[in-house]
Amino acid sequence: MKPPTSIFFLAAITLGGFALRLAALDFQPLWWDEGYSLFFATRDFATMLERTAVDIHPPLYYALLQLWIALAGKSATAARLFSVFVGTATIPLLFAFARTLTCTRVALTAALVFALAPLHIYYSQEVRMYGLVTLFALASWYFFVHLLDAPLGTPQTVLRALLYIGMTTAALYTQYYAGFIVVAQIVVVLWHLQRDRRPLTADRAWWQKPFLHWLAAWSAIALLYLPWVIYAGPKLYAYVTAKVAIEKYAPLDPLTFFAQHLAAFSVGHLTAWTMLAWASVVMLALAMIGVKQAKLSASLLAYLLIPLALGYLVNVIYPFHPIRSERLLLFAAPAFYLFVALGIHALGDRRAMYGALTLVIVATLSAFSLADFYNLPRYPQDDYRPLIAEMKTLAQNKDVFLAIYPWQIGYLEAYYTGAPLHIIETPNDVWMKNPAQMQHALDALREQRARVWLPALQTQGRVLEDALDVYLRARAYSILDNWYGTTRLELFAFADDPMLPRAPHNIVFDGASLNDVSVSREPIVAGQDIVRIRFVGNARTPTTASFRLLDVNGTVWAQSDREIGNDLQRIGLAIPLGTPPGEYALRVTAYRSGDPKPLRVANSEQTSASLATIPILAPAQPNLAALPHRTQIDFENGIRLVGYDVPARVLPGVATPLTLFWQTTRALDREYLVHLHVQDARGNIVATTQAAPTRGIYPTTRWHVGEVVRDPQTLTLRGNTPDGDYRLLVAWSDPTTNTTTRAREIATPAVRGRVRYFGAPTPTHRFDA
Repeated sequence: MKPPTSIFFLAAITLGGFALRLAALDFQPLWWDEGYSLFFATRDFATMLERTAVDIHPPLYYALLQLWIALAGKSATAARLFSVFVGTATIPLLFAFARTLTCTRVALTAALVFALAPLHIYYSQEVRMYGLVTLFALASWYFFVHLLDAPLGTPQTVLRALLYIGMTTAALYTQYYAGFIVVAQIVVVLWHLQRDRRPLTADRAWWQKPFLHWLAAWSAIALLYLPWVIYAGPKLYAYVTAKVAIEKYAPLDPLTFFAQHLAAFSVGHLTAWTMLAWASVVMLALAMIGVKQAKLSASLLAYLLIPLALGYLVNVIYPFHPIRSERLLLFAAPAFYLFVALGIHALGDRRAMYGALTLVIVATLSAFSLADFYNLPRYPQDDYRPLIAEMKTLAQNKDVFLAIYPWQIGYLEAYYTGAPLHIIETPNDVWMKNPAQMQHALDALREQRARVWLPALQTQGRVLEDALDVYLRARAYSILDNWYGTTRLELFAFADDPMLPRAPHNIVFDGASLNDVSVSREPIVAGQDIVRIRFVGNARTPTTASFRLLDVNGTVWAQSDREIGNDLQRIGLAIPLGTPPGEYALRVTAYRSGDPKPLRVANSEQTSASLATIPILAPAQPNLAALPHRTQIDFENGIRLVGYDVPARVLPGVATPLTLFWQTTRALDREYLVHLHVQDARGNIVATTQAAPTRGIYPTTRWHVGEVVRDPQTLTLRGNTPDGDYRLLVAWSDPTTNTTTRAREIATPAVRGRVRYFGAPTPTHRFDA
């Protein structure tokens, strides 16, 4: 194949590989290890070195990620782009390596197989070092094979030797298992020298000179790596020994170990379509055909097999194989893909159709695996995005965030954009062994009247999580207590208890009661203060109390549902930013667990009881960072849309609540109405509403300049609205002049209808009339 043609095909393959690594980049949530990466990369350099010395990976990736973040930002997507570019750069490098060992046609096929490889695409999207160590390892092997037969002492050989030393050292500073690369290369050099050795003469042992050069190169690598070994070696040994002792993995047998790794190399990590793993037999068969190709150097076999063998040996001595642990040996996978390419060409040499068919099969396997990867969440129970979105709406300046694990700080660095937080990384071992020290630290927060966020993971023994929860519940007001997958997010506020009424205030429901109820009655600033509710609970069966803030029309503006315990409870009802100023009724309703029917208040026909009348004030300076989906859309009447909360999916035939946040830039003398329009892809209006903002309790003539107004609206589509993506537009109208502002698009909700069944019904009881 002529060079211009091969360059064109390589560019097309590389561009396609880049597109596959870029696709759905923000679909998967960050997971724990990625959180650790962002934690390390957002510390100062000295702290990063100190913390990685007791981690399972060395610091080079984190140092490079620090530089990348300084340029591109620290969002999850920005951080993953670093891995995307690293993974894409590996594709042409594999082509160059393969062409050194084979021919241009095989090298292009190897690049294509690698560009389509699900496992490499997977780790070209992850904020981890596995893609980077694969790049460095491949570069090390590229220069290594060029040095094997290179003439000694020439400038080109010296340059290649320096690059070999640099790339190999970089791999060692990226992942500890990269040491297997050096072991494999030593084996290749010894085999190469032994094979090519000629009889020695008394005056000249010429075969020793190349070995001395290799020894010098490896000594240079060792010297460059020695400072880190001295600094981190003892700490790493203690960390790994303790980790293995705690987690107690059993060693894998050889068949399971190699089968898992070769299956991962073939079809990647599978979330739901696990049966696809059997298709790895096809890839393995192609690789075995490729191995049989003669005239290959030992380098390629050593590249693949020695790291796998040493990885198995480590598994025997220090068993550690969590889910997807095959990533630790990803740097050996390029050799596997080159063997697959050789197998494809071996079949193609017999008959062109065989080669084309196997290439189609490989691409099809990749497509199915990538469909699993792009469309199915890997860690749905550990997705912190909705959790942090909830935090953003309630967080205030100087709130304390108790990070029990460093990866939680990494998540905040990537996802959180709300009010500044004071993050405390809890000393877990110290606090668990010395509860008095934990209590002393929390007592200091209590004296400061702090608000404390507690993201309590519920899957790791939760000893410290439970201890913190018990302390805070006994002394602070619980503002938020929501579950997000495996994490229970809680927000507490240290505050004084409201005064008890002169006469005991008890609210009795059927089977449950709230005794000695006291409620704070001072004015509440929306978006800043909380209504403090204190009571002694008593429930014979699991019962939930729903505390609600209602306007004169019965619209709920704030709500907190809590299980009634048989003890003293403190509930803090947060008033959302934008709640219109005025007086609201605070009422409580009770429900038995699993029963939507409210319990009746004793000696009454009512199903809710009044607790207090709460005056709400607007904040002097609203915190716009707390708004969901921040925006700035100015309308001709002087009203600005500053945020909105619109569901991503809308069900036709069902009333869909949504919230708009307004701000006026000038005093208004008209009572305007809000219009919502839903427009299909052709521009046709399929639904429209017209309503007063704030359900009519706070007309626009009362709005103050700069004030944020929360406006709950309801949208209902016809039940036969076709599925599809629609545009939601907003406009204002003046009923006195019958004029309307220009409609502006704010969101693109997807309409998904109910599943329709047209079969015959199967009634439980037959009845003829």
